[in-house]
Amino acid sequence: MSIDHRTEAEHHLANAARHLTEVPADMRIAEVSAWIGQGYATLARDGDRAASTADMRDALTLLRRREYDVRELVSAHIAKALASRVAERWKAGRELAQAVDAVGCNMDDLIDARLSEDGWDPRSAWKTPASAVPADDPWAAKPDITSDVPEPVRRVIEGHLAEMLLDRDENAQKWARGIAYELKGVGADLTDEIKTRIHEMTLGRDPSEPPF
Repeated sequence: MSIDHRTEAEHHLANAARHLTEVPADMRIAEVSAWIGQGYATLARDGDRAASTADMRDALTLLRRREYDVRELVSAHIAKALASRVAERWKAGRELAQAVDAVGCNMDDLIDARLSEDGWDPRSAWKTPASAVPADDPWAAKPDITSDVPEPVRRVIEGHLAEMLLDRDENAQKWARGIAYELKGVGADLTDEIKTRIHEMTLGRDPSEPPF
């Protein structure tokens, strides 16, 4: 059974107040009760501080997850615009990418990764609307070799890239996105597995999944 430190502190401090008399025995009881009450008050403050820290940590984790999800959605929207055969939509997507870059939220790596995932050549997508490029060149889909990568190797790569993407160091995040993009560029798409790892690291395993 847990102890309510705040209640105990109030009890002992009230007891100390009741024994504040000129009688030596009462004065000694008041002194000891005050010490005990102060001790419990300190524990109560520490508990409140720990709870506040835990709440802030949970809030930060939630915000980081939401930021990740928003970046994924926006980058996917821009990638689809760049791959569009509608010139105005292509222009709007390119301008949006430039706008978010201007406010310190560069998403080029994520956009390139999504373009590559959807079978487009990112370099061509940024330069020319799809309507102006022959259908068979140079945006042809790349062969999928993901299944050729041994499972143990994939898990090591996915784990390290997920950790780098969650790192507060922007350079680490950039390197991770670059590596993921290069892997996709050669046909090894680990995007879904990396996303799963990130969610496991921040929120734990999906409770709906069987524990085996």
